[in-house]
Amino acid sequence: MHNKIREIVDKYGLMLYDADRCKRFQELKSVDYTFYIKGIEQRKSMETRKTVSIKDVARTANVSLATVSRVINNSENVKPEMRELVQNTIRELGYSPNHAARSLVKRKTNCIGVVVNNLHDPFFYDLIKGFEHGAQQTKYNVIFCSVLGGDADSKENYVKYLTNGVVDGVVLYGSYLNDRKVLDYLKESNHVDYVMIENDVRECSCNKLLIDNYGGSKKAVEHLMQRGHKKIAHICGNPNKKVTQERMNGYLDCIRDAGLEIKEGYIQYTSTDYCSGYDKMKMLISLDNRPSAVFCSDDAIASFAVRAVMDSGLRVPEDVSIIGFDNQRILPDGYRGPLITSVEQPLYQIGQDSIHILAEQLEYPEEAKLIRHVYETKLIEKETVGYCGGI
Repeated sequence: MHNKIREIVDKYGLMLYDADRCKRFQELKSVDYTFYIKGIEQRKSMETRKTVSIKDVARTANVSLATVSRVINNSENVKPEMRELVQNTIRELGYSPNHAARSLVKRKTNCIGVVVNNLHDPFFYDLIKGFEHGAQQTKYNVIFCSVLGGDADSKENYVKYLTNGVVDGVVLYGSYLNDRKVLDYLKESNHVDYVMIENDVRECSCNKLLIDNYGGSKKAVEHLMQRGHKKIAHICGNPNKKVTQERMNGYLDCIRDAGLEIKEGYIQYTSTDYCSGYDKMKMLISLDNRPSAVFCSDDAIASFAVRAVMDSGLRVPEDVSIIGFDNQRILPDGYRGPLITSVEQPLYQIGQDSIHILAEQLEYPEEAKLIRHVYETKLIEKETVGYCGGI
C-alpha cells in the first residue's frame, strides 16, 4: 500500500513526511485512488490556468503577440477569423489579462473615479445610472467614492488617493462651499484630467457641467404665480451648497420682479438635514399671515413639508401648495403623499455626458476642448400645486 502512495506522491510532486502518521494518506487505504488522483489533477489544472500568459495564447494560436494584444484591446484592424481564433484560444486556456500589470506598463488604468457626497442618498439614483451607462459605452470602468456628510477632509483624501495612479481621470460632483482645499489640489495637479458637476470655479481649468438652478427656481415661483399665489414662502436647502444660494436668488428676484412682498418669516433656513423641512413647514403654517404656497429648495425637503401640512390637519394642495426641485425619483423615508410638482434637472444625462467627455479628453488630449455646459431645467406638474384659495 505504501508503494502505491509513494507513486502518487512522486507523480504529482506532493510532500510526504511520514505516510504512517499522516492522516490524509492513511485515508487513502479506504478511498478510490482514481477519485483522489482526479482531484489532484483538477487542482494542478487550476494552478496552471492561473499562470497562462499572453505568450501562451500567441503560441497556441500561432499568431503574434501584437495580434493577441489587439484582440484583447478590441482594436478594429483585426480580421474576423483571426479575432475568433484568438478569442477561442483565450477561452480554452482560461487566460485573463493582468490589468494591474498593463496599467504599470502603459501608465494608464482605464478607470475613472467619481466622487460624490452621500452615495446612499436616493437623489443620486439617476445620476449613478448615467455614470454606469456612460462607462458601458466607453472602455472605462468607474470607481465610486462616497463622502458622508460632505466632509471636506474625506473628499480630499479620496481625490488624492484616486489621482495617485488609481484612475486616469476624476468626476467631482457637488457644489459645497468647503470644497476649496480639494479644488486647490486639483488645480495644482496638472497630471490628472477632471470634470466638475455643479461647481463653476473660475480659476479651475477643467470641464464643467452645470445646472441652471437660478432659472429653474424662477420657473417654480412663476408657476405658483400663474396659479394665483401671491404669498409665496421659501424653505432653503443645505447652507453649505452653492446651489442653495442660486435657487434662493432665483426665488428672491422672481418675487421682487413681480412686485410681491416677502413677508416676515417667509424664508426658512434648514440645517444640513432635509428632515428639518418638517419643522420649517410647521413654522410657516403657524404664522398669522401664513403663505398659500411654498417653494422648497429640493424634493426631499418638499416631501417633509407635505408631511408637516398633512399632520397639521391641512390639505395639499387645497390649503397649501408645495413645489420642489430635482424631480427626484425616489423620495426619502418611504414618502407616501401626493406626487410632488417639481423642477427637473437631467441628472441621468449629466452623469452619462461627464463620462463621455472625460473619456474623449483622455483618449484624444490634443484634440479635446474644455467644455462649460449649462443644462436647462423643466417644470414637471404633478399633484401638490393648486389654484390659490384666496387666503
